Amino acid sequence: PKERRGRGAAKPPLKELGPDPASGKPMIVKEGRFGPYVTDGETNASLRRGDDPVSITVERGAELLADRRSRGPAPKKKARTRRSAA
Repeated sequence: PKERRGRGAAKPPLKELGPDPASGKPMIVKEGRFGPYVTDGETNASLRRGDDPVSITVERGAELLADRRSRGPAPKKKARTRRSAA
C-alpha cells in the first residue's frame, strides 16, 4: 500500500510570552512554514527580520499582534469563473 501523507504532529511552541494585553489570551511564538510568528490563538503576526524568536519580549509580541489586528483581515480572492466544456 502507498504511504499516507499528512501534515504530521504540530511542533511545540518556541516560547510562551504570557497573556496578550489586548485580548487576554496567551501569546505563543511558533515556527511556521514561512518563518517564526507570534499568535494568540486567533491573530497571527510574522516576526520581522531583526526579531529573534527566542529572545522576543512580551511588549514586542503585543506590538506585532496589535499592528496585525489594525491591518484587518486579508482581502478575499475572486472566485474563478468556470467555462462549460463545449
